[in-house]
Amino acid sequence: MRIISWNINSVRARLPRLLALLKRHAPDVVCLQETKASDKDFPEIQLSSAGYCSALYGQNSYNGLAILTRGKPRQQSLMAFSETESTIIEARNLFELSEITRGFPNDPASGEARVMSACVGGLRLVNAYVINGEDRISDKFKLKGIWMEAFGNWLQDLPETPPLLVVGDFNVAPEDCDVWNPEGLRDRIHCTPEERAWLKKLQGNRLHDILRTRTKEKIYTWWPYMRDGFNRDEGLRFDLVLGDQAITNRVKHVWVDKNERTPVEQIEAPSDHAPVIIDLS
Repeated sequence: MRIISWNINSVRARLPRLLALLKRHAPDVVCLQETKASDKDFPEIQLSSAGYCSALYGQNSYNGLAILTRGKPRQQSLMAFSETESTIIEARNLFELSEITRGFPNDPASGEARVMSACVGGLRLVNAYVINGEDRISDKFKLKGIWMEAFGNWLQDLPETPPLLVVGDFNVAPEDCDVWNPEGLRDRIHCTPEERAWLKKLQGNRLHDILRTRTKEKIYTWWPYMRDGFNRDEGLRFDLVLGDQAITNRVKHVWVDKNERTPVEQIEAPSDHAPVIIDLS
């Protein structure tokens, strides 16, 4: 089972890249963050034609989440307005989602589309986009701490079965090895001691940072557009894969597709995030 987590930074702007990613990696499940589209504006028809079903938690222009699951393409005939017959391709879900939940109880930012979850493939999957926080003296920074505590409390209270996998953009670099310049960014947003403490508390004893169970190598998932950040490899690791012990035991491979972050001529500029790919046994 292959799962991809990606902050796509606008699904409509990156649709050609998303379709190419699906073709290149053939994932079974895709968790998207920052889709920045209402449900009615989400490109479901194009993704269905590519063989994927969509579960949505949209928000116009900001935030927004989607979980895509691989299906079996099927043709369906429709009558067009001209009364001539036309054909579209739809997808029949092979990885059926159940217990789909949008948001979580006691969410301090309940008006924002930041968390959705579902059961699929013998696991409970949570797709999250954590509040950015702006800077340490802002109200949004305080809200980030309150929100992460509430989110973590909900995660810890989820049932022990099925196994729990949490993916998404956490807007926190957990350790110095997740930052290109630890000293220079030590007290800057995403790298502050407060945010790292909030993340540790969110994980508790239940959730492991799966990438770090395998390597301490410097691996980034986000690079700024400015200063030619990607080519200079001035990155941070915000996009995390957290799992309980049962999930950790099932992970065969977790890696970052840096090629997706590379600009391609005549295609919309890439997201500032690269996809994280998780292969489960």
